[in-house]
Amino acid sequence: MEPSEGLMEVSVIGGYLGAGKTTLVNHILRQASERVAVMVNDFGEINIDQALIDSRSENTISLTNGCICCSLVDGFVSALESVTSFRPRPTRLVIEASGVADPGAVAAYGHGPGLALDAVVVVTDATRLSEQIADPLIGQTVASQIVSADVIVVNKIDLVDNLAVAKSELGKLNPDALLAYASHGEVNLDLFFGREIARTDRPTGHVGMFESRTHESTKPISREAFEVLVENLPQEIQRVKGIVRLTEAPHVAMVFQLVGRNWELRALADRQNSPHGNRLVVIGPKGSIPMEWDNALRSGN
Repeated sequence: MEPSEGLMEVSVIGGYLGAGKTTLVNHILRQASERVAVMVNDFGEINIDQALIDSRSENTISLTNGCICCSLVDGFVSALESVTSFRPRPTRLVIEASGVADPGAVAAYGHGPGLALDAVVVVTDATRLSEQIADPLIGQTVASQIVSADVIVVNKIDLVDNLAVAKSELGKLNPDALLAYASHGEVNLDLFFGREIARTDRPTGHVGMFESRTHESTKPISREAFEVLVENLPQEIQRVKGIVRLTEAPHVAMVFQLVGRNWELRALADRQNSPHGNRLVVIGPKGSIPMEWDNALRSGN
């Protein structure tokens, strides 16, 4: 998706100590197909492949694939100022919250000038989840992190014989979040990054084969008709993201995001550089994306 020609997409990665956040960040740096900036608390925790490192300074590591890592040692504000000043400008900012932080609170930075919050991703340790939630000292912290998530990465599934217990615990705390199962933090990035999705099937751990479809059209659609279409999407659809134009105000580009069963429709902040027409990317298990939905959007009814 190309939502805004100027707004930097922000993804927050949270989760308790040892869940695998840093492993996921490394996976993102290796697999990212766009220019990504990553803000982390301590470079020492990020064991970046030396073959990827182009240069490093006191607070910045530049990678050969165009990605950048920035330290949060001087605080969020100064780190954000550094990231937004980079040229060429990154298209996405990934913020790794500390292991005891509230990812929802960190996500507030995603609404800053020139930024657009995408998703809050919380990594959980499938081998210790029940134990952590029941712990009187850390249980509330772990539970609060899970509640704040749009996407929950259930990590270390290779070490668990039965995922039913972890799935049940997560369902009680956050039934609307999208669950993505992973070993060693290896998740299909399309599940929480909606930009420029390749139109191919990809295997993702135990989640199965996914397909994505890009919809492009020029005719505005009524809000009522659009909401009906969204509410009638198959339950299997994992992610929809993009720009739509509504007949009520066709000059205003609207940003649409759906993660799991949660969705929002809001006006794009940067109207001067907003793209024309409608552009949506849909992700779901192979065979789950209905052609009728695409045709209805194209007709504008």
